[in-house]
Amino acid sequence: MHLPQQILQRAKDASVRIVLPEGHDSRIVEAAILATKEGLAKITLLGDRKEILALANRKGLSTKNIEVIDPTISPVSKKYTEFLISNRSKGRLSVEKAVQQVSEPLVYANCMVANGDADGCVAGATISTAHIIRHAIRIVGQHPDYPVISSFFLMLFEPTGLGIEGPVLFADCGLVVDPNAKELAAIAAATAHNAELLLNAPAVVAMLSFSTLGSARHPMVTKVQEATKLLTHEYPELITRGEIQLDAAILPEVFSSKGGVKDEHVRPNVFIFPNLDSGNIAYKLAERTAGATAIGPILQGINKPINDLSRGCTTNDIVQNIAVTACQANGFRGVLVPT
Repeated sequence: MHLPQQILQRAKDASVRIVLPEGHDSRIVEAAILATKEGLAKITLLGDRKEILALANRKGLSTKNIEVIDPTISPVSKKYTEFLISNRSKGRLSVEKAVQQVSEPLVYANCMVANGDADGCVAGATISTAHIIRHAIRIVGQHPDYPVISSFFLMLFEPTGLGIEGPVLFADCGLVVDPNAKELAAIAAATAHNAELLLNAPAVVAMLSFSTLGSARHPMVTKVQEATKLLTHEYPELITRGEIQLDAAILPEVFSSKGGVKDEHVRPNVFIFPNLDSGNIAYKLAERTAGATAIGPILQGINKPINDLSRGCTTNDIVQNIAVTACQANGFRGVLVPT
């Protein structure tokens, strides 16, 4: 399933620069060319120029209008070396080590974003998530309002009239194993913020549990209840439902049967899962049995958009991630502002 036109158009209107540090991978090169052709972003590819051109030529494609930078010979590397030493090393990084690190495409890409030379980064086709997050925190920095870096999936459902429809966000399905109440509230706030950036609509948050409005007692339920209270206290403008079971969240008749007021039911576009077990199972179940498309994981909690890819990603997956990253970069302010 393709991204909704509204998201593609928001990416095009953003006119931001996205850096792709894995220029040695043919999927990345092809995605860069397609994203440029579609006008989704201005693209910078990092890597050996001859290798990148050769990869494009084998596909019969042109890298026209794509910036190609080899970090090992870039004249900007000196600026980034000084940046690492003065801003991100806490005095423990030698000049020689900094020079070596800046020659690595992923480090160079993060330095571009941190210095405003790119608006976002997409990587992970050949690099582990842990590696991406470690450099993002060290170089671009974790947002001070986030107690945890998390992720979400943009889920695209066909309109069937049976339950969840259209684009919605699931979190956290890929990163935080067992968030506490404070972390869960922060994940919800960050995901709501991204929902508003991507969907151009008010966020409606479902804080999911196996209990609805106190129907069960358990420490896992208590955690979701506490997270919901924190979220509604700090962000009272958000429409939030919780703790709530999935069927009650999406069906007004079930909502009313479990203690809610039917007329107050609003269909959620943000679904927050209590732990990684439930979130990971849910998004894969939606993919494999409901035919939903899952785009992500998209990282949140970093000062600027640094996004991850699955190492099994396709060219189309990368193009979609570029579009989402462009939307984030255009309206990126970190998190919703607490009252």
